[in-house]
Amino acid sequence: MTAHPRSVPAGSAPRLIEAGHLPDYPLDPNQRLTTHFFMAWHHDRWLNSRFRLSAPPDVRGLAFDLFCLSQKQTPVGTLPDDDVQLAALLMLDLKAWQSYRSRDWSPLYKWVPCQCDGEVRLMHSVVVEIILESLSLREKRRVEGETGRRRKRLARLPDQILDAGGTRKMAADPGLLERIDSWLVQFCPGNRTRDMVRRALEADALAQADGVQGIGA
Repeated sequence: MTAHPRSVPAGSAPRLIEAGHLPDYPLDPNQRLTTHFFMAWHHDRWLNSRFRLSAPPDVRGLAFDLFCLSQKQTPVGTLPDDDVQLAALLMLDLKAWQSYRSRDWSPLYKWVPCQCDGEVRLMHSVVVEIILESLSLREKRRVEGETGRRRKRLARLPDQILDAGGTRKMAADPGLLERIDSWLVQFCPGNRTRDMVRRALEADALAQADGVQGIGA
């Protein structure tokens, strides 16, 4: 078990944190939100929070900056537990930042140390909630987008099959359409030319002739 020396204001005794006793950061350390340019903000929760009602305006401003800055850190939603880095992120003089950090109402209110793939960083329960919401929305948009693209592909496929020499019966076969679409997604990620659709039909015919339930099986 290793102890992590936490950065403290000059003149203060260093406080050691037992790394083995720290909670693990609940998100994948490699998780990224590369297109994440805004964050959900529960303004009612913020406006009525004990921190906002008690901390002075300059501290509140720095705290909000830290919420935003954590969105671009690795892992996303964390902060370095290092005064030099935190001062640089906030564009403050180191002594000025250490003075803020040592206050009863600090900009790091409710930020706690955690383990991130062997590194000790800071996390905040509300920020974790925001990140989880963002990841959930991103996955929802991804699934909805793929569902919409698949629906459009299948709608165009009957005409493409006819154009490639297929029969109307083939163009009306839902199972065949699914198999041809799967083959084309795998082997023809670009434009679905007549030749590629014909090759997909031939591959499906060969698979059925070999006793396999089509190329999508």
